[in-house]
Amino acid sequence: MKDASLDQLMLVLSNALQNREQVLWVADENLSPEVMMQLRSDTALTAMTNRIDVADKLKGLGVAVCASDFDFDGLGNFDRIVYRLSKEKAIVHHVINQSLQHLTEQGVLTLIGGKQDGIKSIVKNASDTYGLNAKAKKQGVTYVAELPAPNVDVPADTALPDSNYANLRQISVGGEKFWTKPGIFGWDKVDRGSQLLAESLPGVCQYIKSVDSILDLGCGWGYLMLQTKFLEAARRVATDNNVAAVLSAEKNFAEAGMKVLSLVDDCGASLQERFDLIVCNPPFHQGFSQGEAVTLKFLQAARRLSRRSTRAVFVVNQFIPLDRLGAQYFSRIQAVASNNGFTVYELRP
Repeated sequence: MKDASLDQLMLVLSNALQNREQVLWVADENLSPEVMMQLRSDTALTAMTNRIDVADKLKGLGVAVCASDFDFDGLGNFDRIVYRLSKEKAIVHHVINQSLQHLTEQGVLTLIGGKQDGIKSIVKNASDTYGLNAKAKKQGVTYVAELPAPNVDVPADTALPDSNYANLRQISVGGEKFWTKPGIFGWDKVDRGSQLLAESLPGVCQYIKSVDSILDLGCGWGYLMLQTKFLEAARRVATDNNVAAVLSAEKNFAEAGMKVLSLVDDCGASLQERFDLIVCNPPFHQGFSQGEAVTLKFLQAARRLSRRSTRAVFVVNQFIPLDRLGAQYFSRIQAVASNNGFTVYELRP
């Protein structure tokens, strides 16, 4: 289904640039080829994103990009900041709080979202908090709101509640203690699929002659790599395209006394070496077509980073036909565990 809010986003950006406004676009979304075709390089446009794949796409179009965990420190002020609402409310509140501090005197924060995003209540709460008179107005099937720069400073403790988004926090789940934060996939839990993969590792690794190097593709807050501590690998690498995930994983590896090279990377694209063991719980979206496309990307990366003796261990939802998808990259694929709607596969070149 076409996302009407992205069309509205492109329209707002285009109009702002035509008016020669200095624009900051806070980008927390997937960019389809159709959307990319509407973008153009402009010295008045800066994009901020916490995802390296989005950053790379924008840089390829000549757009100035600030890749960070929505860190506004060091940024100047803008005539307009444009933001299509994220799914995570803590991020939404954080971005609004920071954006309203980085507007010029006559600047405007434009929020875009659907009714399902709670945009009407978010705009109302922001207006009440900052003494504004803004409302979300319907534009087709989506909503747009324009929040002017506030006339008064609002103390951090009375701003929109963002769950202290800028900082990592330690939580405990089922006996596991780890540092994490909103915005990371499964940030406040131990993923059941990852648990199943971790339980399968000792059985898989007993057949590997030597595990000197380990790669975690899409590491999140680092759970899978942490579960490889029983292996005396000389080199460990963990990658994720989300800046917040890598910051969290680094903290967790340090707490566990594990030396891991943690990289903000798009599915290991910057890596050239090969690994003995690759672990992966690839992200997916609802629907077979999207899920398959994402899974294929991770399978292709795993194959490129494998040597002949490598074991790649993937866990996926049972509706993802990994045995069929992986056949174009790996010669031997075996299901080694299945439970709670997940299946773990061992793949060999």
